[in-house]
Amino acid sequence: MSLVLLSRPKLRKGEGVNVGLLIGLFIFILVGVVLLPVITSEVTTLTGGTSPQVTGTDATLLNLVPLFYILVLIIVPAVIAYRMYKE
Repeated sequence: MSLVLLSRPKLRKGEGVNVGLLIGLFIFILVGVVLLPVITSEVTTLTGGTSPQVTGTDATLLNLVPLFYILVLIIVPAVIAYRMYKE
């Protein structure tokens, strides 16, 4: 057993998984998922109903906000994870 422990190479500074970055990514995704229903309901309130507050082209663009929000929630952690595991 002690022979196995001695033969393992020790991690040097800068090697291994950055735990702080993983926790940050988890918090980013968690907060993003929690805020998604709020954003979706607010967009629906502004663009829907009997008397919408936003109409026309503005309403079309405003309806795309949740889509772009979800894309950011997917792309940002993917890029950060790719850069982290690339090193």
